[in-house]
Amino acid sequence: MDSLRTEKIIINNTSKNVHPREEANFLSHFLFCWQLKTLLKCRKNGVTDDNFTTPTRDHETQHLGDRMEAIWNKEKNSKKRPSFTRALAQFLGIKYVLFGLLFSVADTLSMLLQSLYLCKLLEYFTENKKPTGKEAFIYGVAVVLSILLRVLTYQFHYLETFSTGLKVRTSCCSLIYRKMVTSKFATALKHTLPHILNLFSTDLDKFEMIFCYFHRMWSGILKIIVGTLLFLSVSGYQGVVGMGIIVIFALSQYLFFTKAAARRQKVTRERGNRIHIMNDIIFRMREIKSFAWETPFAELINKIRRCELRHIRKLNHIWNENTTIAEYLHKISIYVFILLLTTTGTPLNPQLIFMSVNIYNLLNISVQHSVFAVNLMSDLKVCITCIETLLLSGQESTANTQKIEGIPCCKIYAHNLTARWNPSQKAAIKDINFILGCGQLVAVTGDTGSGKSSLLQTILQELRIVDGILSHDGLISYASQHPWVFSATIQENIIFNESFNQNKYLNVLKICALEYDISLFSHGDKTLVGERGAMLSGGQKARINLARAIYKDADIYLLDNPLAAMDVSVAQQIFTQCVLQYLKTKSVVLITHNLKFLNYCDKVYVLEDGKIKFSGKYETLQETTNNVEENRNKTVTKLSGKSCKTQIETKEHRGSDKINTFTTYLFSNENKFLIYLQFFLFILTQVFINGSDAFLSFWITLKQNPTSFSITLKEYFSDVKCLYFYSGFILIMVFLFHMGSLNFVECCNKCSVKLHNTLFNKILYGTMKFFDNHPSGRIINRISSDISAIDETIPKNIYQIARQVCSVLGIYVVVNAVNYYMILPTLILLVIFYYYVQAFRPVLNKLKRIAATRKSPIYTHMVATIDGLTTIKVSNAQKHCLSKFERHQDSYNSIRYLYHALHASYAFWTDFTCMSYVAVVIFFLIIFKKNDMVGNVGLSITQSLLLTSSIQCLIKIYGEFNTQMTSVERVAEYDDLTVEDINKNEINPLATWPTEGKILFQSVFMRYSPEKPFILKNVDVEFQAGEKIGIVGRTGAGKSSLINALFHLYEFEGTILIDNVDIKMVPLGTLRSRIATVPQDPVLFSGTIRENLDPFKEFTDCQLWSVLEEVNLKHIVSNLPSGLSSSLSEAGVNFSTGQKQLMCLVRAILKKSTIIVLDEATAFLDLDTDKLIQATIQKRFHKATVLRIAHRLDSVMHSDKILVLDDGCAVEFGTPNELLQNVNGYFYKYVNEYDNSSLNIQN
Repeated sequence: MDSLRTEKIIINNTSKNVHPREEANFLSHFLFCWQLKTLLKCRKNGVTDDNFTTPTRDHETQHLGDRMEAIWNKEKNSKKRPSFTRALAQFLGIKYVLFGLLFSVADTLSMLLQSLYLCKLLEYFTENKKPTGKEAFIYGVAVVLSILLRVLTYQFHYLETFSTGLKVRTSCCSLIYRKMVTSKFATALKHTLPHILNLFSTDLDKFEMIFCYFHRMWSGILKIIVGTLLFLSVSGYQGVVGMGIIVIFALSQYLFFTKAAARRQKVTRERGNRIHIMNDIIFRMREIKSFAWETPFAELINKIRRCELRHIRKLNHIWNENTTIAEYLHKISIYVFILLLTTTGTPLNPQLIFMSVNIYNLLNISVQHSVFAVNLMSDLKVCITCIETLLLSGQESTANTQKIEGIPCCKIYAHNLTARWNPSQKAAIKDINFILGCGQLVAVTGDTGSGKSSLLQTILQELRIVDGILSHDGLISYASQHPWVFSATIQENIIFNESFNQNKYLNVLKICALEYDISLFSHGDKTLVGERGAMLSGGQKARINLARAIYKDADIYLLDNPLAAMDVSVAQQIFTQCVLQYLKTKSVVLITHNLKFLNYCDKVYVLEDGKIKFSGKYETLQETTNNVEENRNKTVTKLSGKSCKTQIETKEHRGSDKINTFTTYLFSNENKFLIYLQFFLFILTQVFINGSDAFLSFWITLKQNPTSFSITLKEYFSDVKCLYFYSGFILIMVFLFHMGSLNFVECCNKCSVKLHNTLFNKILYGTMKFFDNHPSGRIINRISSDISAIDETIPKNIYQIARQVCSVLGIYVVVNAVNYYMILPTLILLVIFYYYVQAFRPVLNKLKRIAATRKSPIYTHMVATIDGLTTIKVSNAQKHCLSKFERHQDSYNSIRYLYHALHASYAFWTDFTCMSYVAVVIFFLIIFKKNDMVGNVGLSITQSLLLTSSIQCLIKIYGEFNTQMTSVERVAEYDDLTVEDINKNEINPLATWPTEGKILFQSVFMRYSPEKPFILKNVDVEFQAGEKIGIVGRTGAGKSSLINALFHLYEFEGTILIDNVDIKMVPLGTLRSRIATVPQDPVLFSGTIRENLDPFKEFTDCQLWSVLEEVNLKHIVSNLPSGLSSSLSEAGVNFSTGQKQLMCLVRAILKKSTIIVLDEATAFLDLDTDKLIQATIQKRFHKATVLRIAHRLDSVMHSDKILVLDDGCAVEFGTPNELLQNVNGYFYKYVNEYDNSSLNIQN
């Protein structure tokens, strides 16, 4: 991968946008003080999207990307097979290892000191007490200091390791993006788009948490070793046996890791497939609605989703059962320890037992962390494999790019050139000999699918060279056949990676016929065009795409049929002023089907089946040619440097505190019984947990203070009976744990199903206005990242939070029940916690929402990059796009780190308060000691010591949970979307409607949103049944908008009647399914050819083959490996644009509708194929009403009537002869501007 370097962004420390972490010293950072200052500022001034856009220096994407790229390049160049795992280890470095080592030592030392001094402290409360009150106080201080050691290191370690995870995630994102923009085969990369989106939205996010828990795995091992040695020295083998249970469980994690990793791969595969299809749906929603294909796509997504949920359910069961065992494992260890002491006749020593309880409690937390780490490691393994596969793809060489020698003034030279799209397909071009000289205009023409675009893609080195030589000399500029327009202003789309020159820019607007169109926009050339040019017509997109290519100073211009989507007069103006005049000194390759342009070319190449059939002058190709009228004079409104304000992009909704995300998630499960059962199981399980602890305390007290109990009670509760009772508590607790785990997975699974289905239906049946105003990144973010969080992360977090909340509440109940004088300190503690929540939560909620919305532009930018990757590479704009990606990523990193830093500060001060509470418990017990209640003392202290660890876990998990619940909030926001009621039943027409195909427009006004001007203005026109209507007009006149109104894709004023039925009263699904259409942008979806032609499975193979033969596609499809069952590549890239149009025509023919809409259906077809299609249309649709939009006037001259649109108005309507009689009419001017020799007009 070539290194991509951008100019380093210098952060001014005096800037208002400097990250607050940069202004803090080490002590302020270690004690979490700078976060408090930031918190006060945020509460005082509020938090907006303009705040905190600059990351810390450690989190700058450019720096991290450069470092990771250098490491990966070194790894690739090594003699060993490249391993991303090794590269990742090198990126982390020794610092991360040392940091984990120091934390592990401190954490283990805290456990050791806490347990030893607890043992000594409890001696003070026994009958034969040895320590004095002063010594007991010292031991109590030592216990508190051991807790302080953990408090000081725990949250600091968490924040620093999260920072490491954020660096790894950022560096991987940057590395993948750099791979994208330097990929040798842009078309092949499109196949991986959904997988890349899944990687960015779901898998890479887990890096942030993986490195927080990674050290917990081996620190847990260190604790086990130290704990085992401590037990050997204090209690002998009995304690070691209990420790052995923990060791066995730890070793079993390898089995869990293997199962989880295998299941994770299946989940990733199915999720990638779902995002793949959703990507198609989102980008082709206009066509899906026009075809009325919502139902088959809904069935397809639901089928994939069911399979995905099946794997997720099994994965969640594996994780939950593993976590459940880890939850009660320490209870089993304590039980085994007590069992061995009882059966061997060893007295129950309270110091030894409660020390053991404390050790097992602390080890239990480490085991839970280790389990969570192993689960994340299984995800990491799958993620690393995906990244490694992506980074190692596309390594093969492309072409011999030797410098041209021996051929004077030659810009492109190809000799015996053979190339294919991918190794599994046949050659797209074969034995090509091609020369482009200096200053030459060379035309390439040929039948649809003959290899014209493949030739240009080979010159651009996007196809794999099989044989031959290809060389070029000079800079290349490229205009793609399918216009690439990204979400920015018109000016930004044209200037792109070049420097701005106003005179040159205005000249390019003029020669590309954009002046008039821009004058119509309220913001001029500062108008935002929307994602993929959603706000533009097809012709406007084509001209902006061409203008970008022309604006670039280059030696060679490759123009892939850019004039096909334009009306005749505009195409001729651009050919004359742009190609013939502006580029007269340049070397130009023009692909075209317009034969009238060929006479002005220096050389013509005719391709057939990937081979050159003819090369030479046009005169030798055709005996007679006709001249093209030159220099069309058209009055347009010139910009003359007119300055317009840049249109402001619609911001994403930031969320609201009015949405209770937890209840939204919880009650999305419609089976309320399961919810209440789960609450009951959580509570009942905790009752038995605390009950077992209380009974153990009672048992110890009974043996240590027998005088405090009656003789009857002592006789009844013998050691054997006590063991039975204790065993009963443990067995019931284990049973309840597993019951709760199984029921919890089922509850969450139902929540996932409901939330996904609601979101999917809102998207699928949303209005077109929604898709026009929402970039795909926002939608993809919800359907991928947010749904993934709802499926997996949120259930895990809820389960852990529920367990920890129950544990904390149980601790409060036990401590206050045993020591009533602790009620007041407990109430004070709760009040302090309340104020902590009130101080931190509003700011944290705002930060998490901003972080969620800042991810969407990253996805949108990625999709736009892959769409226009060939153009980006030819324009040498990789650095430009990378810089923009880094800005999006830096903005996200800044707010993401700040959120976790504030949350870590919140957790730190909460931990510190909990430590103070433990100190109060210990010193109150020392002051108000009761010699006869040593069991209660041990229970109170061990429970309060457990409180700090539980609160630490609760706050940390709650922080992650609070972040992830933004996903529920964002999904719930779409509940309020306005959707199309495709089955509204005001009028239920007959199954045969429309029988005639009569269409009447009455005073129709239409606009795409209330704040925008009308696109259609008072259209009054009537099409009789069976008439063939040609619809013409300059680009942007409203032709496609008229069709949008007919399909009711947008709301309109006025009335449209089909066979005297108001279409507003007809169910949308019925209306659209009764009209056949071939859209302006030909659409093929990922899947098989049969699924594309017949999604409802209504036709036989014979019927499909018959229609394919009629449109001249049978030989192409039959040559595919599996015929109709052959899979199409992403968006049908293995078909030419013309072939895609023919496939869309097949759908229309199969539909057998009485109304047919052809929106530039043959724009990209050669003339012979066009004539064939004309004959097919006449034959197949002779009784149908046909509305045909076309720029080729000979395609509509045989129509019964012509409708001329201009600026949204129906300015002329009549037969061609009638309209031609009016020499001052619009249609007469269009025909006059057209090359009359190419028309076949019968007078």
